[in-house]
Amino acid sequence: MGNTIELDQVSKAFDGKTVIDSLSAAFEDGEFVAILGPSGCGKSTMLNMIAGLERVSAGRILIGGAQVQDSPPKDRGCAMVFQNYALYPHMAVRDNIGYALKVAGVPKLERERRIVEAARIVELGDYLDRRPSALSGGQRQRVAIARAIVREPKVLLFDEPLSNLDAKLRHGMRMELSQLHRRIGATSIFVTHDQIEAMTLADRVMLLNAGRIEQFATPHDLYHRPATTFVAGFIGAPPMNLMAVEGDGATLCLPDGTVLAHHAHRGPVTLGIRPEKIATGRGALTAKLLYREDLGSHSSLLVRLPGGQTIQIASPFGTEIGALDEIRFDFPADQIHLFDQKTGHRADT
Repeated sequence: MGNTIELDQVSKAFDGKTVIDSLSAAFEDGEFVAILGPSGCGKSTMLNMIAGLERVSAGRILIGGAQVQDSPPKDRGCAMVFQNYALYPHMAVRDNIGYALKVAGVPKLERERRIVEAARIVELGDYLDRRPSALSGGQRQRVAIARAIVREPKVLLFDEPLSNLDAKLRHGMRMELSQLHRRIGATSIFVTHDQIEAMTLADRVMLLNAGRIEQFATPHDLYHRPATTFVAGFIGAPPMNLMAVEGDGATLCLPDGTVLAHHAHRGPVTLGIRPEKIATGRGALTAKLLYREDLGSHSSLLVRLPGGQTIQIASPFGTEIGALDEIRFDFPADQIHLFDQKTGHRADT
């Protein structure tokens, strides 16, 4: 079974309120999974249950094929990296990294070997005798990671470890974490509210909504084949445009009769299209330009359709928009997504 993780009908409730609802999922040996979702969706609660910091209300957790839901954290083979570095300020980096080994009674020579190796992996070999106050934020986070991997865990758990860093440091740490995962090969679960972190780091992304899985898929599938309108509206910046339309078997129309696209669907449906997939400068559709942001690589346009619906368009760099009040555009037929209006689930298979 290796270092697989399985959640079998896992639930968690606090004071009678369900936070995680009968959730089942499997994480493969050596896989890097990101758990993504809005605040309060249950991300950190799920991570804490895997680590043993929270008891499950129902269901089973298996690590390497063995049930661990009733086992204490120390017996689960997991190591955790928190948002707060939680380093001991009076200890040198060397002692911070090796503290858990010392408590566990690991012999001094073996402890030193593992400390030096963990520091080498996170490129802190020259900082072992410094105290945390002499390190940058990114270096402190690497100490926290080294403290986790020095235990040679089966599973590495990350609870929003980059959220305290500035944008430049976060970018650098993403690359470091990706390289670290390739080097050590532990099964890794990374909780984040930042979709860029999830989409760039993970082999697969689990998108949670109110304690349930909306979609558990590769970053590519999450973006290009969203399973629900929630996924479509959560993934992407700006997010996918979603519009209620009616299909007559040949076209998809807004309530005012505006034809948005040609399609064989019949009946009410939610049409989705990503802002960057809308073709500007041509087409039969027109909209009034309400707001524009020039972001270098593209222009982000907020426009209003004749019937009053507003949508966003991401116009690629080099597209001539000028100072026009009206935008001409088209919805390419191969770029639209259809969702059931009642369930929100994908309607085009």
